[in-house]
Amino acid sequence: MAMIKIDLPQIFIPLLNGFGQIMLQRSARAGFLFIAGIWAHSWVMALGAVLGALTGSITAYLCRCRPEDIRAGLYGFNGCLVGIALSFFYAPGMGNVLFIATGGALSALVMRRMLNWKKHLPPYTAPFIVVTWALLPVGELFGLNPAVTATLNPAGDGFTVLRGLGQVMFQDYWITGLIFTAGLALHSRQATAWALIGSAVGLIAARSLGFPENLAVAGVFSFNGVLTGIALSDRFQKKCHGAAGRHHLFSGTCTRISAC
Repeated sequence: MAMIKIDLPQIFIPLLNGFGQIMLQRSARAGFLFIAGIWAHSWVMALGAVLGALTGSITAYLCRCRPEDIRAGLYGFNGCLVGIALSFFYAPGMGNVLFIATGGALSALVMRRMLNWKKHLPPYTAPFIVVTWALLPVGELFGLNPAVTATLNPAGDGFTVLRGLGQVMFQDYWITGLIFTAGLALHSRQATAWALIGSAVGLIAARSLGFPENLAVAGVFSFNGVLTGIALSDRFQKKCHGAAGRHHLFSGTCTRISAC
């Protein structure tokens, strides 16, 4: 009987790349540290993230999406975020497992459609947002139990900046943010610098605009600045003069919009 050869790198690399793509990094090493960072705060959310990423990637494979896109993690990262979000809002249980698997698959289908428009409108995390918004009220309708989370964090703006990085993946924990920073640094020191700057600018903008301090120190108004800094760092890397001001402006603007 013929032996079935399983190429482990072909299984794990798309998964790890998917985690890396959450912060726009096609890097299995960064993705591994991102999983570790989530696990450091919540093993439940880490498992939900892996399940969502796997179902997203498997769905893309079954739908015969471009192999290069699957390997790059483009069909995994939105499913990963769906898994984290549903684990954040709903308690562990078989119902939520089915929800996460469904959400991961749906995110891949939405991503497949939106990639056709990427030249004009890059999808980024739009599939995650659309699918999660659609599933949250359905979860309440089916009576899924809400999750209960509590995190003790030290005071200090430095810790708050790190929590801003953690909140990119719903993690209100400065150690998670520190691990995420290490993951970013493995792939791009420039992206790491702008992620930290974006988080700090988000915090400053939130306080300047009088937003609730408890949310500001939790990093809620910083994570959009993190993603903005990373997304724009590559675009403006060759335009040194004036680039910093644009990053700060975009980060502050994202903070204002996220509070609305």
